Order: sequence, then structure tokens, then C-alpha cells
Amino acid sequence: MNVKSKFSDSDLQQLVSRCKSLPPAKGDYLVHDYVENLLLTVLDYQLQGVTIGRAMEYYRQHARTNVADFASLVNLLSTYPDDRDGNQAVAQYLWGYNYWNRVVLLRRFVAYFAQSGVTTQEQLKQWANESNFDRDFKGKVKGAGYAIYQWLIMRQGIETIKPDLWIHRFVQDVLGYAVSDQMAVDLLERVAREMGVKAYELDWRIWENQSGRS
Repeated sequence: MNVKSKFSDSDLQQLVSRCKSLPPAKGDYLVHDYVENLLLTVLDYQLQGVTIGRAMEYYRQHARTNVADFASLVNLLSTYPDDRDGNQAVAQYLWGYNYWNRVVLLRRFVAYFAQSGVTTQEQLKQWANESNFDRDFKGKVKGAGYAIYQWLIMRQGIETIKPDLWIHRFVQDVLGYAVSDQMAVDLLERVAREMGVKAYELDWRIWENQSGRS
């Protein structure tokens, strides 16, 4: 697929016009719980929203009492070996699903944040405000790239866009061509400023519109 990395003023105005036609978002992305932020980070890509919702509800009902902070999450992970069977057992305990590969990624995030000294929700929010993808995150958590980073910091209230499948489909539908992750973010952040709304609120509007159409 041919992906463009530059856009024109007319492209921007096309997106502004289309985004203005979207109804206000009914929900928002903000998450104020540290463990839930980590769990959503590893779950919420290439999974259906219904599945993610069920997994998180299972965690809240069955595991949250014992796994509610960084220390208890580390304790859970250390209880099981870091192999497929061990990680599948953790996945079953947390989510009621056999997503062992998501536990592999969770272990990497836990190690990264332990090394970075980011072990509370307050520290996570500060890290989101101060971090830079290229300087602080790129290549440091295997399996986690730009879109996952954007999704994580957005849930802490950073005004940005996560360049996921829904965003890319929306932009391509409007402009008629595919764009890079960075271009999608740059375009829609500018659209949000022109509209006078928060970028993450615009992202949510787009997600509700796109997922509703699907």
C-alpha cells in the first residue's frame, strides 16, 4: 500500500469538515487506575472491544482484590514461570482468557516501568506528561511501538491521537489514501485544535463512529 507522509491544506480542511459532522463522544479514554492501565495497554490491540470489556470485567470481579497495585502485580508474575504454561495461567487468573502472549508483553512493561521508577498511577501520569517516544520508549519494550505508546499516554489525559486501525480507516475514507502513523496523529491533532476539542476526545468520536458503523 502506498502511504503518504505529507498532507495539504485541502486535506486538512476535508478532515475538519468530516470531523465536525461527528456527534460528541459518549465516553472517554481516561483511566485512573495503575494496574488497569497496564492491563489495557497489553490487551487493547487487535482484540474486539467486547472481548477486552469482558477481560477487564473478569479482572475487576475475580483478581482485583489481590492484584491492585504494582507490588501485587509483580508478586503474581513471579509466582508463575515465564513460559507459555505459566503465562497462560496468569492470563486465566487475570482475565479468564488464555492470552499468554499478552502476559509476555505485560512482563516487559512491568520490567520497563520498574527500571524507570514508574510504579504508581501518579508516577505514570507524570511519565506520560514528560516522556518522549523516541527518547524514552522506542525499542525499550519489545512488541510495543508508537501506537501502543500513544494509547497509553492518551489514557493519562495527554491530548493526542492513537494511530490504530479505526483512525487509519477513517482518514483513508476521508482523504482517499493511506497515511503514516505520525501523519495520522499530526493531522488529527491539528483538526482537534481547529475544532476547539481535546485530541483524545476527537479520537473517541472517531472510534465511536467507526465501530458503530462496523
